Amino acid sequence: MAEADVLGMISPRTIRDIKREDPNPKLMAFVVGQEGEARPKVVGLGATIQRWFRSAIEALTDRLPLGIAAYHDHAQTNDAAGRQPIGEIVGKALRHIEGALSAIAVAYIYPAFRALNLDVASIEANILIPQDACQFDVTDVDIKEVTGVALGYSANHSPAFPGATLLAQLQAFAEKETPKGETIMTLEEIKKAIQENKLQPSDVFASQVLISDAVVQERIEDMKDNLKMAGIRKLRESEEKVVALEAEKKTLAEKLSGHEKTIVKTQAKEAFDAMLNERPKLKEDARLLKYVTKAFDRFQPGDAAKLKDELNKFVDDQVKEYQDLFGEPKPGDKGKAAGKPEPDAGGDTGDDLLNPKNNDLIPQ
Repeated sequence: MAEADVLGMISPRTIRDIKREDPNPKLMAFVVGQEGEARPKVVGLGATIQRWFRSAIEALTDRLPLGIAAYHDHAQTNDAAGRQPIGEIVGKALRHIEGALSAIAVAYIYPAFRALNLDVASIEANILIPQDACQFDVTDVDIKEVTGVALGYSANHSPAFPGATLLAQLQAFAEKETPKGETIMTLEEIKKAIQENKLQPSDVFASQVLISDAVVQERIEDMKDNLKMAGIRKLRESEEKVVALEAEKKTLAEKLSGHEKTIVKTQAKEAFDAMLNERPKLKEDARLLKYVTKAFDRFQPGDAAKLKDELNKFVDDQVKEYQDLFGEPKPGDKGKAAGKPEPDAGGDTGDDLLNPKNNDLIPQ
């Protein structure tokens, strides 16, 4: 594993904090868990065979706390009381190594223990296992807590995970004295150092300095303008949708109203025909019946619940109107209006002057 890969797992702030006390820190990257079969020892049970699934390795990495102690070899139990840490875990990551998902931990080794031979790693964790089971599968829910990491030497110890070995070790950022009179660093060297150490702008400059930079200010203003324009576009689109929905609602309402009127008109015609049958006096005068029937085309129904009352009033009004125009028929004068001559066979009225009966100038 390259130095940059190891440093990429550690926060620059963590490295700065370490360098305050240890200008030349020793960092070691180990595999502490790997997808596949492991043969760990369980306190109170002894050797076991475990099958670690991908989800368990992901959970192991997630629940490996930064700052947790690294010990030299395992103790009889996972109890930290009385044990001397030789370092601490300062970084972690998930990587695929030879096709297996692996949990990687970066340990900072304290200066007093740098001389130790360390090339294998083993976790100390609380894991839920079946009662007295010597073989079982480990899933994500089984990983309760990681309490420590034991580091050892492969000549003396075999890790539970076959691939739990040392990936890289380095002594990072050794300080060098600058000879008197020598130029400190060029701009390109500063940029290169920032890139190699994967530092963020906020790791180098205070937030107020970054915000006051002209380029950052311009970018902030551009983002504000973009957000403002996006808001205006969204508002306009929403307004257009509202207008379209209102127009659609109006069209549907008009169609519905038209359908309702058609239905009520049909019901009115049926009720009208039935009403005529209930009024035998109308049938006694054919012309009155025809007049009232023809007038139905002008009838505009209102409330469907009051349709019968409206029809009765309408018929009464038409009968009255007819009588105002032609008078009431005399008894026995069926089909004729009172005071008006009955049409002859040719269909002419008594007022037609072309009829010899009504014109003395025409020979009889």
